[in-house]
Amino acid sequence: MANVRVLVPKKLEHCYDVLVAGGGLAGVMAAIAAAREGKQVLLIEKYGCLGGMATAGLVFPFMRDCEIGSGRQVNAGLYLSMLEELYAMGGSNAPHSKQYKDELLKILLDRMVTRAGVKVLFHSKLCEAEMTDGCITSVTVATVSGMLRLRAKVLIDATGNADLCAFAGLPFQLGREEDGLCQPMTLCFRFANVDMERFDRRQATAAYQELRARGEIRNPRENVLSFRYSVDHVLHMNTTRANVKDPTDVEEVSGAEMLLREQMLEMYHFMREHVPGMEACELISSAVEAGIRESRRIVGVSCLTTEDVTGVRKREDSIARGAYGIDIHNPAGTGTFQQNLPPNEYYTVPYGALVPVRSHNVIVAGRSISSTHEALSAVRVMPITSCIGEAAGIAAAMAIDGDTGLAEVNVPRLREKITGYGGLV
Repeated sequence: MANVRVLVPKKLEHCYDVLVAGGGLAGVMAAIAAAREGKQVLLIEKYGCLGGMATAGLVFPFMRDCEIGSGRQVNAGLYLSMLEELYAMGGSNAPHSKQYKDELLKILLDRMVTRAGVKVLFHSKLCEAEMTDGCITSVTVATVSGMLRLRAKVLIDATGNADLCAFAGLPFQLGREEDGLCQPMTLCFRFANVDMERFDRRQATAAYQELRARGEIRNPRENVLSFRYSVDHVLHMNTTRANVKDPTDVEEVSGAEMLLREQMLEMYHFMREHVPGMEACELISSAVEAGIRESRRIVGVSCLTTEDVTGVRKREDSIARGAYGIDIHNPAGTGTFQQNLPPNEYYTVPYGALVPVRSHNVIVAGRSISSTHEALSAVRVMPITSCIGEAAGIAAAMAIDGDTGLAEVNVPRLREKITGYGGLV
């Protein structure tokens, strides 16, 4: 038995300037922004690619990133640069297109972090965080090399579920205020061999609703939600729904994943049998993880409120803008409530919503910022979370440079840096 071995866990003793947990778009932008400020950055990601929901989760397309009416850009900075680079490499059909080819986006994000000097660890699942006197002193990640203990001066929680903050014992909210229920999880999937000239979504919805009324379809969603994909004859589906499931409970999430795949199969048979243009369609891919619209939200130094969104408020400590309105998928059943912003308007995200209370060296990037249930439904989309991530990365670097806690970062100076890099506040 030659070459017999036992596992010797890998050790990374180096203390990084910034550690980013989560390689979705918010985490990628945060990592690049911190590295751009001259910091040594380590990015850990549970999958084997960057992009999170935009790639592994098959969430498509990007939602509204400009004002209704005027069309003025609201989300810019690194997010807009990414769109332009993606177009240049053939990953979309226009420089600022919100439709994209996710396989090429994976490659682009690899290039962006590599160019910025960010160190990336794939297949690295956050599993523990140690906190002392308001500072996270180390995190532990599970990898093929064993359990790695990692340290950094500042940490950015870009997990989407606020895992880092929760594991460190920081307070959070979950779901809507009255009963704790979260918006439903959805599994995205795609059909190929679709006759797009004959397919009509309204016609599909009418047939779907008729079968639901007869009890022949179990999916609780009220309509058929689909998008034309960036490749000919491929239809993207965002139409499954797992209700009354806790996205932070491993048993409930596991059950939801199985339920959603059954709904996907149900939709496959329905489309082939009842929808013109879909007679020869084939199910070609589904996301490796259900998309989570809502889970933990940190308790922050300040909070993005429902009135901030609906009243299109411009906060003095704004670090990002949003043009996407209220979009609540019913946590308990069928139906979706949507409220668009007024024409030519946007709201802003306050810096304090990124900073957890009772913490010193951690900041949040992405949808788990401090917000109400309703405000989260607007701010959760990827163009906005990308800009929040960029702001978080700059703030992390500023905290290190100023030897301060994240709550004490000079926000006017942060805003200057964001705009200096082409962002909008």
